[in-house]
Amino acid sequence: MPESQTELEKRKVLRMSNEESNKLTKECLHTALIYLMSEKPFDKITISELVRRSGVSRTAFYRNYSTKEDVLTEMSAEFTRTISASFSDPRYAGHPYQWYCDIFHRINEDAELFRLMLQANLPTDRILGTCSILNAHGILDAIHPSDSVTEHYRNAALEGAFTRILLSWFRDGRKESPETMAEICTKLLNGSEPLAIPTHTTQEDNV
Repeated sequence: MPESQTELEKRKVLRMSNEESNKLTKECLHTALIYLMSEKPFDKITISELVRRSGVSRTAFYRNYSTKEDVLTEMSAEFTRTISASFSDPRYAGHPYQWYCDIFHRINEDAELFRLMLQANLPTDRILGTCSILNAHGILDAIHPSDSVTEHYRNAALEGAFTRILLSWFRDGRKESPETMAEICTKLLNGSEPLAIPTHTTQEDNV
């Protein structure tokens, strides 16, 4: 795209209401940020570059956002809300395979947005919308309620395992199908093939 042609100019806008104007401002900033992130790391992008590429004024930018992170957060909001809402969806209670399967499918569908969020080094719990659920009882307890104190703490010990598996799958090119990944996660994280958790040994144990 030629530098002289901004996102705003491409849309050939003349007059519109404030609501329409704000909507267009956001759309142009979203598009400009995607272009810029394809050219350089997120932390190297300045607001000056963003407004210049989008064609909107700094005043218009600050009328809608405080930081460039706010732009990316808004772009990912629907994605994050969908995943966050799934933790309390009664359809998944006691059915972890279906939850895993749907999550991997969603990541596949929004792969480019997910890649941009990772590139921007947003915290993974923020990307997946897990901050509030983790404060309550954790991902595994949400989709596979524990029946005992031991199982509850086992879930806590494995809390980060799902995130690590998902990120590894994504960064390796998403070669396995969502169904295959759901089977793997169910076996590893929900009891069919529990992960080995190292136990602490003392000197006396080795005598």
